[in-house]
Amino acid sequence: MDQPLWLLTAVLASAPTLMAGDRIRIESVVAFHTQCANCHEGECSGRLSFDLGPTVADAHIRRHGGALPLETVRDLAELLRYMKERCAFYPLPLALIEDRTWGVDVLRHLRAPDGTAYFLPLGRLAPGAYRLWLDMPDPGPAGRPDATAEIIAADFEPLPGLGSSWVDGRWLLQFQVDGPAEHYARLKADRPIALVRAELTPAPAGHLGPPCPNPGP
Repeated sequence: MDQPLWLLTAVLASAPTLMAGDRIRIESVVAFHTQCANCHEGECSGRLSFDLGPTVADAHIRRHGGALPLETVRDLAELLRYMKERCAFYPLPLALIEDRTWGVDVLRHLRAPDGTAYFLPLGRLAPGAYRLWLDMPDPGPAGRPDATAEIIAADFEPLPGLGSSWVDGRWLLQFQVDGPAEHYARLKADRPIALVRAELTPAPAGHLGPPCPNPGP
């Protein structure tokens, strides 16, 4: 949790309500998985104990995130508890594999509070080769951002051999799934980015192509 989580104070307070569970907003889940999860993935039953009550988790979150509203702190604590006790990502009621294409109306909920990252639940993918197409507005004189991508399986392991390239103005990620499981795409950039479309398609047989260097666009 070494990112500026104080940004959640204003952003999440004004975010439209879209729930990931009984009460946790999708925006809170995305903030956790783009700004906190890197430090905690795989720490199942690990360092931070919840046996001493919520004040322990609250203190941990405030130490790394600064002055946050109590509601946000408790949301992040619940997400941390879920990850560490279930060894899993908190479930989201969205799956790109089911819709195949998302526009801005969905993607805006999956953007980190500071605008520099996205967390996309791809859904349960069957074994096979896939292409994830990501569209952004024309960057203009500023040029494309320095961006990186991971395709992460439900066990927190990034898929090896991810191919990343820029094709006809679209960011293309190519990857191979060997076993059925939930998968997620985590995108990070050196400055705010805005996705306007995401599309997940099977790669044509024999046309996955070799892995490309991955800084993304």
